[in-house]
Amino acid sequence: MSAVQHPITQDDITHFLNQQGWGEATYQPLGADMGLRRYARLKRGNQTALFMDMSRAGILETGLDAFVTLAQHFSKNGVNAPKIIAYDLDTGLSIIEDFGSISFGQARKQGESDSLIYQKATDVLMAIRDSAKANTLELNGYQDTLIRKRLHQFVDYYMPLGAGRLTTQADQDEFQAVLKQIEKTLPPCPMAICHADFHLENLMWCPDKPDGYGLIDFQDAFWGPMPYDLLNLLEDARQTVPADIKQAMKDRYCNGMNSEDRAVFDDWYTYMSMHFHCRVIGLFIKFARENGGTQFLDHIPRLQEYIRNNLQNPHLKPLQEFMSRHKVSFEIILS
Repeated sequence: MSAVQHPITQDDITHFLNQQGWGEATYQPLGADMGLRRYARLKRGNQTALFMDMSRAGILETGLDAFVTLAQHFSKNGVNAPKIIAYDLDTGLSIIEDFGSISFGQARKQGESDSLIYQKATDVLMAIRDSAKANTLELNGYQDTLIRKRLHQFVDYYMPLGAGRLTTQADQDEFQAVLKQIEKTLPPCPMAICHADFHLENLMWCPDKPDGYGLIDFQDAFWGPMPYDLLNLLEDARQTVPADIKQAMKDRYCNGMNSEDRAVFDDWYTYMSMHFHCRVIGLFIKFARENGGTQFLDHIPRLQEYIRNNLQNPHLKPLQEFMSRHKVSFEIILS
């Protein structure tokens, strides 16, 4: 779906809600998320639902059509996606099931154990993985996603600080060439549907649902390397997962793999982890520079540690040599 050609007004929203029989519901705005989506909680008698406005999506991000397709796919295959009550692809407006306001992250803060939280989250990932054995939904491949394309942010934003000099297009070209060189040395990676932003805030704590969860924010899903979502969960830039739980969840996800398949999975896990943290470390610095979001700089040391650890993997030696050649430090302190 292309983006709506004119801004959606409150009159448009009122018309849509009236059409769907929710015009008399109370309307509590919940604000926007990190993307281009806006939400409100609707209450009609004893019923609640979420109003979702994706009218601004479709150019920089996927639109409502992708959300609907994926929600229907997941629901048919045992993944707790929200039921879609009503939607209009022309406006990007919809009404969906309300999973409540407690995320897995909030449940963790309220006292649910790390072992339970991460076991449930890992089981959701396994259900997503098992929902499709091939790319029947014709999702974008990883190489075609904005996630992959934004990996350039490492060279553009972190490398000038880490190397103490301005970077050039030649640096960017060399960085990308090194990544391609590494990929050629790795065996083919197992592929699966990847949520694209799988962390504790995109899982809702729903004790009354099967397996106790609700999955949200999956509209940017792609068909890509199987380890991607797992490392997103276990190596969240904003919090450190205990090492024993991290290992246990990797073992849980990989249960049933033979030793050869597990070795391939682990190598790709490390390689995709490098992608993930190089992109995010650049993103955080970009955000701080352009938007004053200095709170994200507090997470830079964690990302630097992830990258230092990844560079010890023999498969990533060409990248380690790139960092050494250009004197890129992962010890610098930003504040």
